[in-house]
Amino acid sequence: MKLIIQSDDYGITEAVACGIVKGIKEGVIKCTGMFTNMPSSKKAAEMIKECPDVCLGIDINLVAGKPCADPSKVPSLIKENGYFYTSRERRAMDEKCEDHDHLSAHLDEVMIEAEAQIEKFIELNGKLPEYLHGHAYSSPTVFKMQDAMMEKYGVGTSRGFMECNQINRGSSSWYTVPFGLEDQIKTDTKDFIIHDKMEILNSEYAAIISHCGYVDAPLFDVSSFTVIRTKDLAAMLSDEVKQWIKENQIELITYRDLPHHPLKK
Repeated sequence: MKLIIQSDDYGITEAVACGIVKGIKEGVIKCTGMFTNMPSSKKAAEMIKECPDVCLGIDINLVAGKPCADPSKVPSLIKENGYFYTSRERRAMDEKCEDHDHLSAHLDEVMIEAEAQIEKFIELNGKLPEYLHGHAYSSPTVFKMQDAMMEKYGVGTSRGFMECNQINRGSSSWYTVPFGLEDQIKTDTKDFIIHDKMEILNSEYAAIISHCGYVDAPLFDVSSFTVIRTKDLAAMLSDEVKQWIKENQIELITYRDLPHHPLKK
């Protein structure tokens, strides 16, 4: 069985970036998606140079921090303070819309911001991202944007890779909504992977999506996933997960190794 182990949110804060780099160097993380609109993005781009073999994508983010685009060009995406509406706020707005997709009237702004984030990625890293991934919030409009960016840049979406290669992510996750601090503290990611992810072992291709990292003060301002990141990182560094991979003859791969590309379905 071939397995992708991915950690999202690279560079959302400096501490998260430090944790993911450790998980790549010493653990089993093979793919990570980078934030390009955060104060820590430049530092994260420098740090990831230490991991030349990692499959580095972009997490296109419409719900945390400030936009990469000129705020005057994306007024519907941001609040009066200049920050994006959060994922919780976006879902609440969806509930009030007849089509449950409040961004449908602002597709042009979503496109502008997505392109600005990708261009920032290219500026910071000197190359295209290897995959496009959405952060924390999705809708038909967000999927339209992702598909448009895939066509424009020739880079596959993680969603497309999953679909056209029939990648099994399992029927359960250790993440819950809402995911309070007490629940995060109680969660054992390592145990979940070793025991509750056994169903993926019967697949040709599978994926485990995590959110590894250390915790710093800025993280509490941009994400409800805080303590759980340390649990995820501990799992990806653990001898137990490494042994689980070895005993089940799992081959760790990246999106580069998949036979089918979303643009060539």
